[in-house]
Amino acid sequence: MLSRNLEKSLHRALGHANERRHEYATLEHLLLALTEDQDAVALLRACSVDLDRLRRQVLNYVDNELANLATGHGDDAKPTSSFQRVLQRAAIHVQSSGREEVTGANVLVAMFAERESHAVYFLQEQDMTRFDAVNYISHGIAKAPGRSETRRVHWPRHGMPGDIAPGETGWAMWRPADYVKGSIAFLKAELDITDAQERLWQIFAEALRDLVKARSRMGRPSGPMAGSASLLERLAMREKELAVDLEDLRGWKAHVDQLYAGLSEEQKEQADELLMRLFGNLLPIGNFNGGINIRPMGF
Repeated sequence: MLSRNLEKSLHRALGHANERRHEYATLEHLLLALTEDQDAVALLRACSVDLDRLRRQVLNYVDNELANLATGHGDDAKPTSSFQRVLQRAAIHVQSSGREEVTGANVLVAMFAERESHAVYFLQEQDMTRFDAVNYISHGIAKAPGRSETRRVHWPRHGMPGDIAPGETGWAMWRPADYVKGSIAFLKAELDITDAQERLWQIFAEALRDLVKARSRMGRPSGPMAGSASLLERLAMREKELAVDLEDLRGWKAHVDQLYAGLSEEQKEQADELLMRLFGNLLPIGNFNGGINIRPMGF
């Protein structure tokens, strides 16, 4: 669902294009509209963006560089594919975080994936990065001095109440198995999976979904056996657990190898970071200390 402020901004973006009789509404029309959006403005200021300068630059670009989009007819402007991609990406990001409302701030974050656009160039020219934006939205950490704030983390299903202060993270408390569909969609959007990579992605996504769900159901033994087992019985149980871990690890490595063979170096770096963040506590990825860190010994 779009916030009321964002709905107004989208109408304003189309209005900017229609006023100039532009055939298409571009990301630059959208960015111009977001400079008057309450949620987007708060984010821009937190990221030390000079709003007046940004408005002047974007307005000059829309009025002069996009003049070739002007048509003689009075039909309403149509959003470009990049305009639509940004809105779709913002919606996926919001869904994956368990929230329901898409704001202008979310749209600004999603805009950074359109690296070749002038809209992103204008933001980067003022040293604003996607990391700056996410840091403020997620944790209230502002780049601009004095604009950081404590944020209440939204836990939509299982309720993990409490405030997260700037500098802390909610990733470790998030339950990815509860949002596996949205998380995988988020991962795909962040990696910018191409049409040529789609088949590889579908195979990987299905394996990831099955593995996460299976491991999220795994737990420590319960009942009389768990409380009164002898050392030999406990060792035997642990041996079985490690055998399962090793089998999962080998299967997981095969799926990762297959996907990574079709990814660019940049996509691999992003996948490394996001898979650890989103699913690291459930997948057999290891603790890099020489052992598989899935379950404690329990002795």
